[in-house]
Amino acid sequence: MRSPLITVITAVRNGERYLGETIASIQAQTVQDWEYLIVDDASTDKTAELVREAAARDPRIKLVRRTESGGPYIAANDALHLSQGRYIMRTDGDDLQPPDRFASQLAFLETNPQYKACVTYWQAFDERGLTPGSIVTIPTPRAFKWYLLFRGASVHSSLCIEREVLERAGGYRALPLSQDYRLLCQLTQQGVLGVLPAVLSHVRIHENRSTNLRATLQKQLAQEVLRDHWQAMTGSSCSDADVAALWAVGYSLPFDLRAGLHMLARWDALWRNDSTLDRHERDELAGLTALRRRKFLRSNLRRDPVRTVLAACGAGFRALPALLATR
Repeated sequence: MRSPLITVITAVRNGERYLGETIASIQAQTVQDWEYLIVDDASTDKTAELVREAAARDPRIKLVRRTESGGPYIAANDALHLSQGRYIMRTDGDDLQPPDRFASQLAFLETNPQYKACVTYWQAFDERGLTPGSIVTIPTPRAFKWYLLFRGASVHSSLCIEREVLERAGGYRALPLSQDYRLLCQLTQQGVLGVLPAVLSHVRIHENRSTNLRATLQKQLAQEVLRDHWQAMTGSSCSDADVAALWAVGYSLPFDLRAGLHMLARWDALWRNDSTLDRHERDELAGLTALRRRKFLRSNLRRDPVRTVLAACGAGFRALPALLATR
């Protein structure tokens, strides 16, 4: 039997509410040469029954059941071991994929053979539809590598990757959260991750997302990834205090102003010394420096208004009106 071109992987636990819509968005793709492996991570609702019914109607859909919950990445590894496609397409069980996603990503990788994986822009949605102003853009690849030292701006539901590349990476680490962030860091370090500048994934925002339910653990594991990425990028270690400062700047959180701005300046100096960056990439990163400084200062304005205004003035004449702007 001929192997499919694409293996779609979803790891899901107790996803009966939204999974049917996700499956339908995969079935609506303009590229139809796929298998869809859905790993039920020991759900206690009717997730498995829903997948069985979908598989009965469409044999390309296959249910993989776990009797004990291992978390989304252990579950995804189960599917990876069974996958047959040349490419792996990821989607979470509550997200939706536009019909041209698969075709666009395959065309991008064919046109840009230096890349073995790619991610795309994404937009949030909820029960009312797409959220205005919620499109998340991603810098070009070599700039993105540096931006990942602040935050994982991409989403797993937009990842397309050659199966052999993911297998050579050993799949995902057997940890409960943030291992998609780690994978993106590794791929950018290797120079094989491309960025397709189009909105090709819709991410459902709701209170039961795993990142919301386990926010403390998500932050802890993501900060470990950030620390490892800093080491790989710079050859130097990053203290707990440095990681906390980078995180605060990356996510615009109230934090010690001096520590946050110091880490932003360190980051700025590091990428400016990267001789591989071209002018466009440098412009992108300069813009991100200004954005992160402005948002970080604004997050501290109510907490420490005097020092924040002084810091904005010290950042340049244009920083203060930008800080005080309503948008």
